[in-house]
Amino acid sequence: MSIPRIASDAQLRARFHGCLLGGAVGDALGAPVEFLDLEEIEKAYGQQGIRDYAPAFGKLGSITDDTQMTLFTGEGMLCAQLASALGGQAPDFFRAATASYARWLTTQETSQRGLSATSKSGWLLQQRKLFSRRSPGTTCLSALHSNRGKVTRAANDSKGCGGVMRIAPVGMYFAHALSRERHQDRLIPRIFSTGSDLAAITHGHPSGCLSAGVLAVIVGLVLAGSPLKKAMDAAKEELRNHKSHAETLAAIEQAEALAEARPRERRVLRMMGKGFVAEEALAIGLYCALSAHDFEDGIILA
Repeated sequence: MSIPRIASDAQLRARFHGCLLGGAVGDALGAPVEFLDLEEIEKAYGQQGIRDYAPAFGKLGSITDDTQMTLFTGEGMLCAQLASALGGQAPDFFRAATASYARWLTTQETSQRGLSATSKSGWLLQQRKLFSRRSPGTTCLSALHSNRGKVTRAANDSKGCGGVMRIAPVGMYFAHALSRERHQDRLIPRIFSTGSDLAAITHGHPSGCLSAGVLAVIVGLVLAGSPLKKAMDAAKEELRNHKSHAETLAAIEQAEALAEARPRERRVLRMMGKGFVAEEALAIGLYCALSAHDFEDGIILA
């Protein structure tokens, strides 16, 4: 299944809105059961699993740290583009995202201590509702604290899901160009490296970074009108060009095989892991996207 090539800015905005809102809805639905296993979920919510919002962070449908960081990734991409337009140089997505994540970090704290004047200039800091403390992964917090004021990769070996889960805006940024590029393969390496690099701000393990690169390519191509399987094939082809790709590639191929042989089986999900590390989260998401009947079905399955 694919969606038509982008024909207008209105269509593009609608797809971007759907991408961001879809991720936020899934995060909010899953937040109350994030640390429960399948049996515990079924005991609490029935055999079909959680299907409606349940209380999390004090209310129904609360924004999660995953959604917060996704928004700040998008802000970083836009800031890089703005700086490029004003300064005439190529966009520095890594530097801009580093500053944006530093701004996000202050939403989880009680002060803006340590933020430079430049870092304080983001749009999202004006949204007071985003100043909602959540339960982000220790890796994200420690990496951002350790590298405060620096523009550098994380000095850890973590492959937690915190890198891949926030990376959709990278694909969104490049979707417009992809829809107009006859030779999309020319853009794919750049999209992949941007997604991988932004994950590396907090996660140093190759699988933590490469999984983000894969998802960035898939999101960009799907938004530009490619069928999901074709987008996955393109992402896998680029993945193979990178060192230490075997673990991530194996997870993707397992998801594809299971979606083909045993679609929409909740107990199959555990065969791909619990989703707490990047390649597992990517594989589970792809399995659900490949085998679900529709968006609602996929979100509930995930």
